[in-house]
Amino acid sequence: MTRKALNPVTLATIIVIMYMTMPIVSVFISTYITTYAYMLLTVFLLTFVIFAGGMRRFSLMIYMSAPILFYILCSFTVRGGSVLLWGYQSILLVMPVFLGYYFLGYRPENIKIFTATIIIATILTTITTMIGLIEFPSASRTLATISSVNDTDLIKYTWRNIGGYDFVYTSVLLYPILILAYKTKKIHPILFWGGVIMLFSLVILSEYTTALILIMLTSLLYFMGKRTSSKRLLLFGVGFFLALIIMWPLFSKFLLWLAELLNSDILSSRITALANGSVGLESYDDQRINLYMKSISGFLKSPFFGRILGGELLPGGHSFILDTLCNYGIIGGAALVLSYRNIYRYFFKLFDNQDGYGYIIWAFAQAIILSSVNTGMWLNVIAFFIPIILSAIYKTNSEDIYEDSLDS
Repeated sequence: MTRKALNPVTLATIIVIMYMTMPIVSVFISTYITTYAYMLLTVFLLTFVIFAGGMRRFSLMIYMSAPILFYILCSFTVRGGSVLLWGYQSILLVMPVFLGYYFLGYRPENIKIFTATIIIATILTTITTMIGLIEFPSASRTLATISSVNDTDLIKYTWRNIGGYDFVYTSVLLYPILILAYKTKKIHPILFWGGVIMLFSLVILSEYTTALILIMLTSLLYFMGKRTSSKRLLLFGVGFFLALIIMWPLFSKFLLWLAELLNSDILSSRITALANGSVGLESYDDQRINLYMKSISGFLKSPFFGRILGGELLPGGHSFILDTLCNYGIIGGAALVLSYRNIYRYFFKLFDNQDGYGYIIWAFAQAIILSSVNTGMWLNVIAFFIPIILSAIYKTNSEDIYEDSLDS
């Protein structure tokens, strides 16, 4: 069926993509339109994509998103704000899942324009963030800790379009797809290496150690072939970690050299602690391990229902997955497992017969690893951005192909 690619729903989705990737868009909307404008836009968009396709599509969407909706229902029991705020946060969490499902399966004519929007918005924000971090070195880390929308630093940094925690790690999660695009000759080598340099510069300037480690690991994919399968990726990963264990003294020296090379006290101190192994991590003055243990203690004290039925221990707040177990116990953990299962089935398994599927699997696995060590589930990336870009790379924008994968 032929449809006009540009229509109110398409334009609304482009605004959502820009809102997710460009801080200046969010502050512009709230300043010159109204704070509630984006809320109304998301409600309209979500309502349309859920109910526009009749009962069969509605049933498939609910079935696909059921574990995530159950997780959201669990979160109602431990909400810290008003019901309205909880509802809006829930919409923001689940919206990328419905958008990815709808456009990937039923509006293939929009794939190219959404891919272009994601890429252009990401590049622009990367450039402005690097420029901003040169002037304000701690801006990205400061943005991650600001809670008030009226904070002067928040206003100053967002008007300069400086990306914070969410943007930096979104860029990191997209990195395997950049390598895949290069391996499949969808991007010119000059553009690829330019993107790699920009990403490393962004991460180093933002001073996120976990992000630096992840992009260093992902860079190993460059040495793998175009037809890398999930099995080959697994063998490569096992071989790498065995070599890492055997050659740890040499790798430790490399980390110490890297720590000296980086012009960042935060990155250097944390990488030095990592280079010294368990002793270094235990002696390093960082609360991360304590926060992990706090979530684990809360889970062990109330393992089945967490805080839903009166668990008293609050989560540490530094691991999405461990915090979920602390807050909602085993039933919350089960909802999380099923959520990841459905995301894989509906957004990643679609490409399992394509060359380079190993790169795709690593992009998915990387998001889970990140959710284990940091906050966030990253549904905007793994259920929306990555599947949309992959569909553009492989041109698998057929409704029949997608319907078959859903019905299998």
